Amino acid sequence: MSRSAKMFIRCAVALALATIVDVLGPQSLYAQGGSPQALADAQTACASDIQKLCAGVPSGGGRIIACLKQHQAEVSDSCKQAVVKAMGGSRTDARPVTVTPAAPPLPEPSAPAPSTPAPQASPSISAKKAAVAGTGASGSYLLLKKAQILVNDPDYDKTTSPAIEMLIPSTWDFKGAVHMFAGKTGCFSEAFSTFWEATSTDGLTKFQGIPNYAWQYSDDPQELHNLTDPNRRTHTGNKTNDLCPVSKPLNAEQYFRQSVLSDLKPAMTVVSVEPFPVLEQIVRQRNGLPPADAGNGGARVDAIRVRLAFQKDDKPMELWYSVALVTQTYRVGRGFLYDLHAVGQVALGAPKGELDANEKLFKVVIGSIQPLPRYTAFTNKWIASYYQTQAQKEAAMDKIQADLDNFITQTYQHMSANAQRVSDIGFHATDQNLRDVQTYRDPSTGHTFELSNQYGHAWLNGANQYVMSDDPNFNPNSALSGSWNELQPVQP
Repeated sequence: MSRSAKMFIRCAVALALATIVDVLGPQSLYAQGGSPQALADAQTACASDIQKLCAGVPSGGGRIIACLKQHQAEVSDSCKQAVVKAMGGSRTDARPVTVTPAAPPLPEPSAPAPSTPAPQASPSISAKKAAVAGTGASGSYLLLKKAQILVNDPDYDKTTSPAIEMLIPSTWDFKGAVHMFAGKTGCFSEAFSTFWEATSTDGLTKFQGIPNYAWQYSDDPQELHNLTDPNRRTHTGNKTNDLCPVSKPLNAEQYFRQSVLSDLKPAMTVVSVEPFPVLEQIVRQRNGLPPADAGNGGARVDAIRVRLAFQKDDKPMELWYSVALVTQTYRVGRGFLYDLHAVGQVALGAPKGELDANEKLFKVVIGSIQPLPRYTAFTNKWIASYYQTQAQKEAAMDKIQADLDNFITQTYQHMSANAQRVSDIGFHATDQNLRDVQTYRDPSTGHTFELSNQYGHAWLNGANQYVMSDDPNFNPNSALSGSWNELQPVQP
């Protein structure tokens, strides 16, 4: 190695020592300063790590520091121990020296066939291959980019246009599409079947979105007969007929156990079921519903997150599956019509014992999924037009049924109006808190963004990328390439 190269490595090590201490986790608590000899020993011990892990990284701008953070799990034990000694750490302390890993790896759910939501997980991967910066320790951050699902429909736009946006880790691949009648067979109202996948660069980590599903039921005998009468429904060219599936109302857990669990491959066991208030409030906001059920009929929302255990290639794995069940209730005859929609279905898995460490990432991704108001208005108008056609057809047969279809039409029209209202005025701080989001403002443009409140600080660059961090001292301009503008939290 040339003398200049050795000098470069020594300088890089000196610049990176504080960052390495943070990487080491708890032992940074003992960083009170060490002897010159210990510092020299640390430079020697860490030289090979920088040459091996960051050889192609240019100096300056904090890039060496960022590289070491990215490869923190690969830093040698000798380097870690030398840094602890250099910074005054005592190895005689009763607490063991541990390494805080990056965000733990996730399994790879495979894309389901259009007729069934069936995510599958891949074998465990080592923590050093994690695709996202640390999500738990102080100083961790997420580097994100905006992904879009595009729609090619001349009725929506003359050109292919974005319909749904979401945030994913910046280096991940993304694919998504909207297909007509491609989901698990359900009501006409779920004709727009949305699929999406966000995959890490090594293909081992993946989020997956599963299309919505809907069905109906009535406890009025005449209406129940109407629901199953093919003569009362408009046939389409895509299906034998567009009758909604008819079955009794369920809550979210019953829906998952009866309609989803048997479709998951490999076979999985339910470990726990917990309420998922973040998803509930997201669904309420997007449908213009109040923040809580009124308790007197109308619309009800039940959101859960299911934890599952299974074996994949003889390795114990875990999986989260989120779903919200929206039940619209309409008075008809001597009873009610129940219109049920399973939405917000997202799968995420990990090796056993590592799922909880992805809590923030899971909420950030789910909270960022946002149908554009224009697209929401378009789909709701399209669905409402179907029910209007139904009402006209029913009028010749049964005025009560026609009135019901007209009432459902008004529901979808209200949802369209609410989508525009969300775009125009947003929601109050209490609603944002329930949804785990907050508003940020770009001081350079005045534009505002609704981002996760799991991290207290956010930045944006000119390449449509976002950084979120929980460390008030973290600055991406010294740790990452590019020019980053800090976003300002907007006070309610």
